[in-house]
Amino acid sequence: MRTTRTGRIALTPAVLLAIVVLSGCTAGPPIEPSASVAPTPAAASFYTCDDIAALDDVAPVFVTADGTAPTPVAAIQPAFNLIDYVVPALGGLSCSWRVGPAVTNPLLDPVDFDWAYVSVKVVPGGADSWAPYTVGDDALSFGDGPSDTAMTIGGIEAATGCGYDTGCFISAPVGDAWVEIVLSTNWIQRDGWYFSGLTPDAILAQMQPLAASVFTALTDAQPGQLVWPTVDLVEHESDCTRAVGSEGIATALGVDSLEYEVRSPPNGLTYFENYVAQRAGVFQCDVDADVPADLIGAGVWGTSVTVGYDLAGLVDTMVSTPDTQALPTIALKGAVEGEHAVQMCSDVTPFCVVIFSLGQSAYQVASTSDTVAIAEAIIAHTR
Repeated sequence: MRTTRTGRIALTPAVLLAIVVLSGCTAGPPIEPSASVAPTPAAASFYTCDDIAALDDVAPVFVTADGTAPTPVAAIQPAFNLIDYVVPALGGLSCSWRVGPAVTNPLLDPVDFDWAYVSVKVVPGGADSWAPYTVGDDALSFGDGPSDTAMTIGGIEAATGCGYDTGCFISAPVGDAWVEIVLSTNWIQRDGWYFSGLTPDAILAQMQPLAASVFTALTDAQPGQLVWPTVDLVEHESDCTRAVGSEGIATALGVDSLEYEVRSPPNGLTYFENYVAQRAGVFQCDVDADVPADLIGAGVWGTSVTVGYDLAGLVDTMVSTPDTQALPTIALKGAVEGEHAVQMCSDVTPFCVVIFSLGQSAYQVASTSDTVAIAEAIIAHTR
């Protein structure tokens, strides 16, 4: 979805051990059992990424058009959206593997990047809310209609598709869990990109062994194997002004005043990220302000702040986990010891994202204005 600070996150035990004590008296000599009694089996330990997918199942995903089959390595994929890190906070499992160089700043898009990641996310309790991504009719496009590409894998019917925004995906309800498997690469670079020469159908076919491994492992799991540590989330009102303030942010944006609009998922559509955000209580505040003509080009219109109460530990993970530790860290005025911040900026536009921890919470600021100044205004408002 993971903490290094005491008191920030309350973890529920992954396995509960039941101790049964038998005692009593008999009037005569003890009765010998006619057969030996098998010992009570130990409680099953919860699954790790290695339990749901062996490298032999992951490797076929990355075979290129010329038959090259590089060896993948377990690696967390850096992302510029806070939601992409949230699954473990919900008591879920998040796994990923890559080939090629590790991505550092995910907003950079050099044409010579030769990398690919595949991720598997499992959210227990999500099956009843499951809905697939939607894809358009054109290969590698993104549309607004229901997915009509189904694939039966290990007896489970899954939705599949490929899109610029979504990557290639296999999505299904397995048991009581929502399972999302996504292949990511530099989709827009069509000349010399990692999967150049392969059709979307061919790429999805290569993902099937991995999906089959995951679905089978989850279906065959013993009680306790799908119970992972979770964050003790407290329900909060989605009040943007209270959460992030307004005066300091207005000053940072160069406007006299502003209002917020809380972004809600589109009616009738439930995407994986929206479902995760709802479960975690994460909400996004879009800035609405009267912008002077000379500031419209500065991107005030595109400013948003995402709030994740009780999720500060996710930022700790971003700066401490291999492959994410390369994300550019920054120091924010007003931050205290143990709080962290990363900043990711595009190399072709003024757009930047700052994700930072503040007390128990995590925040994301996205804007083409001064994201650092906005983040520091939120800190000043909260402190």
